[in-house]
Amino acid sequence: MTRTRSLSASFRWFILVASFTLLLTPSFLLAVDPQPFAGVELRIPDETVPPGGMLQLKVEITEPKPILKGGQRARYQAQFLGPVQGIALFSPKGDASGTAVLSKGAAQISLSSPLFDMGKIIYFPILTIAMPVKTTAIPGKTAQLVLDPSLSRWVDPNGQDYPVLLTNGIVTVGGTLSISNILPGGGVVPAGTKIRILGMGFQPDSKVQVNEAMATSTYVSANEIDVTLTTNVNMTSRRIRVVNPSTNERVEYFSYQRTTHVGKSQHALIAATEALFAQSTWTLAYFKPVLSGSQFSGLALQNQAATASKVRLQLFATNGGLLATRTLSLLANKRMTRDVAEFFTGVVPNTGTTLKVTVLSGPPIQLLGLLGDDALGTVDPQDPSPAP
Repeated sequence: MTRTRSLSASFRWFILVASFTLLLTPSFLLAVDPQPFAGVELRIPDETVPPGGMLQLKVEITEPKPILKGGQRARYQAQFLGPVQGIALFSPKGDASGTAVLSKGAAQISLSSPLFDMGKIIYFPILTIAMPVKTTAIPGKTAQLVLDPSLSRWVDPNGQDYPVLLTNGIVTVGGTLSISNILPGGGVVPAGTKIRILGMGFQPDSKVQVNEAMATSTYVSANEIDVTLTTNVNMTSRRIRVVNPSTNERVEYFSYQRTTHVGKSQHALIAATEALFAQSTWTLAYFKPVLSGSQFSGLALQNQAATASKVRLQLFATNGGLLATRTLSLLANKRMTRDVAEFFTGVVPNTGTTLKVTVLSGPPIQLLGLLGDDALGTVDPQDPSPAP
């Protein structure tokens, strides 16, 4: 009996010492790293933008995950936000393409990454959407930046759906500093080139960082800082950061080449669609138009070069016979998005026909096919093919 009581007292003493030791142990030594989320975790960071500035809504991935396809609805409705000025899609190898169907205060996004490259790097967003904050916006006003879970689907390289975790953000009207655009914002820019950073709230002592690039900066005005590159730099998806030392206010912007539209499609769904091009360029490409029920095909062309391209479109019948030809000039820094039928008067691009796109002169261009469905209100990207 005495032996049993002695063991019990010793055990109680052990528990007391262990508990005391735990109390004295720093919390960071006791912390256990949580298991990473098994699926795709996306978030929109909070932003503060002054009246008259530009909101760049950023959709970020928190852990690297290879993505084959993605679909996401983003909502950003606010009285103080103006219409979308540009949308950019980022993947390290530039293989990702997509579409964004815009409606009031929302974008339905459809993405494709045939090399599974989208989502592999967390250093820059998957997607950005630029919208101006109106000059009449009242400081302190806020709006939700929402990733809709009911319209969210992300697919792994095996074609299986990832579990999805979404975190929303908030935009607040405030501050004085904003970046609205970068010129030039994309492509490989040689050393010695002047990069124009446009925006507001810049100061003579503002510090500029162009990530992983050597550059010198020159203050021009409160609305412009010029940066001169000392090495060749690919400006696509380059993070630009401006800091005002006196207030410690800073802003980040991810650059891309913002082109302007040539006219507007008469097809309402195509007119509401922003094409998001892969970085590859083409001098010869083929598409297979679809026309079935409410489904139809569109075509988007973009010229990011400094000179115009002369482009020929040819529509061939199932038996190979030429049905129609259209030649057009796509000017520098322009894009054109149309229903395929709008390119060929009096000819219907039925399922089974072939669309051939040839650059006759000038620089190669970016191309994207569009598969639309008027009944569903959706438009999906269709990558070009190098062969019929």
